[in-house]
Amino acid sequence: MQNQIVLFWSRLILAGVLLLQLPTNAQYYELGVFGGFSNYQGDLAPFAFNPAETHLASGVFAKYNFNKFLAVKVSYYSGSLSGNDALYDQPFRVKRNLHFETAINEVAVMGEMNITGFQPHRHKNLLSPYVFAGIGLFHFNPKANFEGNWVELQPLGTEGQGTEAYPDREPYRLTQINVPLGIGFKGNISRNWNIGVELGWRKTFTDYIDDVSNTYVAKEILIAENGALAWELSNRSDEINDGVEWLKDDNYLRGDPTDKDWYFFTGFIVSYNLSLIQEGLRRNQYYVEGKPYKGTRQARKKMGCPGKR
Repeated sequence: MQNQIVLFWSRLILAGVLLLQLPTNAQYYELGVFGGFSNYQGDLAPFAFNPAETHLASGVFAKYNFNKFLAVKVSYYSGSLSGNDALYDQPFRVKRNLHFETAINEVAVMGEMNITGFQPHRHKNLLSPYVFAGIGLFHFNPKANFEGNWVELQPLGTEGQGTEAYPDREPYRLTQINVPLGIGFKGNISRNWNIGVELGWRKTFTDYIDDVSNTYVAKEILIAENGALAWELSNRSDEINDGVEWLKDDNYLRGDPTDKDWYFFTGFIVSYNLSLIQEGLRRNQYYVEGKPYKGTRQARKKMGCPGKR
């Protein structure tokens, strides 16, 4: 996996370097907003886009366009994620009877490539599909409802994290790195305004967005070291089995530790193109014999320099 990630980034950087060699007379900044939905896929949701687990999401971004093909974007997106065994009819999910929800907050830096080119200031290439990839930092904090209250799960160590019996199971970090990837399609509706739609998925390196990953822990160990509440929220089989617990120990998987969690942002973008950088520079340029004359406009006027060409 590590070699694949290194190969991916190497190819992305090489493509970026090649694209940066193109003429750069169309550099400009872009500011925008995102509105749409957030979804999760993991141990408590076998597929991502269950309508019952789809939540509203929003975001803002700033972009620097190097040329018609390549841009870099800095973004902040936020939404909610959730999963619930009760929504699925597989027997093991019905018995497990777990659920969670969490807010998700992400900052990211991404490279964006317009497949066919995008030049709104030149009134051409006004439609383009695009792809993006980058690196991000996200924060989550899974919670479960217990007796009408939403309880934070990470401090409980529901899979034996932080216990002497399982020294290899350390508490998971609530802020982690991800790899944003995605595709989109955008169009220019005026010189300055763009609209688009995009699907972005986030490759994470944690299996604990939902607090579910490894094996169960024996009841007596979990209660003795992490408390009764940790056991109650680790094994909730008694809630759907007339009070009879489905007793499990570490010979039984609670989740799948080989399959990391994913989450998604899907929705619409609206952005505003700021003036071309070189256009802004040319507004303050005066010319002598067809060549730009350096200096501020006020200074040149005082010196009696010739006006714009």
